[in-house]
This record gives sequence, structure tokens and C-alpha cells, in this order.
Amino acid sequence: MRALLIDMDGTLVETESRWWQAEIKVMESHGSTWDIEDQNQAIGGPLQAVADYMAAKAKTDGKQIHKEIVEAMLKTFSEKPCELIPGWFEILTEAKSTGLKIALVTASNRILAEALIETSKLDHYFDAVITSDDLPRTKPHPDPYLHAAGIFQLDPLECLVFEDSKTGVTSSLAAGMPTIALPDRVLLDARRGMKILKGLKGVDLEILKQIHQELVAEWQKI
Repeated sequence: MRALLIDMDGTLVETESRWWQAEIKVMESHGSTWDIEDQNQAIGGPLQAVADYMAAKAKTDGKQIHKEIVEAMLKTFSEKPCELIPGWFEILTEAKSTGLKIALVTASNRILAEALIETSKLDHYFDAVITSDDLPRTKPHPDPYLHAAGIFQLDPLECLVFEDSKTGVTSSLAAGMPTIALPDRVLLDARRGMKILKGLKGVDLEILKQIHQELVAEWQKI
């Protein structure tokens, strides 16, 4: 294991409740609604797909919805910085001290990713940040994770991915990468090359290395 590739929303930081409230407000401003079924459809992004879904429901323009949802999320980041989900501070601190590469790999756009990183003071952890703006295709395609591995000049099997959504794990597994799934609001089925955990509290690098080795062995059987 030579790199940790980490999804942002719902995996590294709890932002799903912010997204939900922002989406409700934007939809209300267009005379529409946003319920739990809509939210479940949106988890994992990508952002433009979510904006298009919202626009279709509200019968309005997708680009305008995209602009409004980004503005709403930027406002929440400036008003209240995001906190790491329990377990991440210890893992990131240990990973940095041992020289592991760390990338943030998100289906959100760069302005949101950079705003979250800056306001939450997380920039010193990441050696690379890959967003939906950086490639023609984002999650659920494998491109973002393969791009991260390429930046670090690593084989996909040398990386360990952390995701919380079906869209995210579809992306990482399509890239051939060992994946730890951390589902909260969605149910994920077991898949080869992926281990589902309830959280990372009490998990250290030694445990992650063991999981990584087990998942690599699964991939090599494919």
C-alpha cells in the first residue's frame, strides 16, 4: 500500500446533510421540492448529473441550478468549516508521517473541493486533488482514480480507495483498485475487491495495510 485515495463528500467529511439542505432551498426557490428519494439519487454525484436531475424536476435550466447549488455550498463552507469524520485525523496524520501519498478524489468541481480544503484547513494532507473539472469523465467511470494513480506513478493495486456511495465504488472498482466502502445513507452490496466498514474510528495504518493485502489477493484471483 503506497497511496490513499479518498472521496470527499460523505467519506472524508460529513457534507451530505449540507447538500440536502442546499438542494431543498434551491428547489424551493424554483417552486419545486426535494425529498429523501431525490437525495438518495444524488448521493455520490457527479455534481452536473445532480444539477441536471434537479433541473428536470423543477423544469428549469441545468446550468442555473448548477450555479445556485455551488453558491449555496460555498456559503456553508465559509459559515462553518467541515470537520473530519471520526478516524480520519489519526489515519491522515500517520499516513503523512510514514510518507504515504494521499489524494482527494471527488466528483464535485474544483471550486468546491478547494473551498472545503481551505476553510477546513486540510490542504497539508493532500499531495493531489482530482475533481470533476479535471477529466472529460468523472465517477462512476474509472478515470479519476486511474488519473490519481498516474500522478503518483503507481499501479492501481498499490492504492487503497475510500468511498461511501455506489457511484464511488463503481468508479474505484472499475479502476481495479482495492476499496474500503464506508456507506452511511446508502446500502452497498458486497463486491470482490471491496471491504465494507461501519467507520474508521479505531482503525490505524496497520489495519488498513492488512485489509489492503486481503483485497489485493482478491483482485489477483480475478
